[in-house]
Amino acid sequence: MHPFKATTRDWLVYTLLGIVADALDTVLTAISPPKRPQGSFLPSDIDNLSNAELLELRKSAPKLHPQAGVVRLTSGTVAKPSQDMDEDAPDPSEANALDRVFSETTIPVPRVRRVIKGEWNFIIVMDYIDGPTLAQVWPTLSTWRKCLVAFTLRRYVRQLRRLQAPPGAPPGPLTVQGPARICESPVFGAVQSHRGPFASYAELSAFFNDRHRRVLDVRNVPQDDPVRRDLFDDSKPLVLTHQDINLRNIVVGEGGRLWLIDWAWAGYYPPWFEYVAMDTQNESARVSGTDDEFWKMLIPFICGPYFRQYRWLAMMSLALCWV
Repeated sequence: MHPFKATTRDWLVYTLLGIVADALDTVLTAISPPKRPQGSFLPSDIDNLSNAELLELRKSAPKLHPQAGVVRLTSGTVAKPSQDMDEDAPDPSEANALDRVFSETTIPVPRVRRVIKGEWNFIIVMDYIDGPTLAQVWPTLSTWRKCLVAFTLRRYVRQLRRLQAPPGAPPGPLTVQGPARICESPVFGAVQSHRGPFASYAELSAFFNDRHRRVLDVRNVPQDDPVRRDLFDDSKPLVLTHQDINLRNIVVGEGGRLWLIDWAWAGYYPPWFEYVAMDTQNESARVSGTDDEFWKMLIPFICGPYFRQYRWLAMMSLALCWV
């Protein structure tokens, strides 16, 4: 369901389906609380190796994908370079996000086993999750199984939205120490996907509202037009968002468990960023791994039908092309 084609009726249907799904989630959680896979708590096969040995091992480790920087370090681990936009970042934001998700949710994610400071970045050593991606499995699933996948992903997103930014924490990448960081998100547009840093939520809102005003000025929209009062939606607290949920970033593990990987763009953002980012990432089959229209229809169910926010962003998207 593309936001521009969505009607009030569509919004109502998705909203009601979400209410029913969340009620079912609450009941299922009370009856049988989800548990993290036991393997996540077992020792790792790199525990007895030094940082120097791991860095040396990485030099000859095979890549998991020809164009990716992730390598199969050992039978149980992978190594991935940090992707922070800040050259002087004191810690890797992806590892920070994974640590918080691992410790405060039951979402299956790779456990971070080691963070090593390299010459130019950090090397994150984490568990290797064996299994095909959902992109590979999706065409073989029945409609019912696809709906169960969407329900599971909605439960994951619901858990993430309970992880609010700590008081005073700036929007964007998670940082244990140091100032606000440059934000990278599909929400900022294709021309320049990184902005900031933003010292506060208000500063993030001001950035978008200023771009909104500049577009209206270019289009000579009258000052008393109601559209000028339609501002950036910062009505909800900043929450942890993944921002790259697509079929290629979901691994189908043992027993059909869905593992959420690649948290490089994760950060604290308004809840509707997850919807916009997911819808944007899944417009291209090259990125998402599928052209399946049913998958695209499930996105508003998984993340919530934030059609209005998407249309607002699209209306002022010209201003996101400006530096």
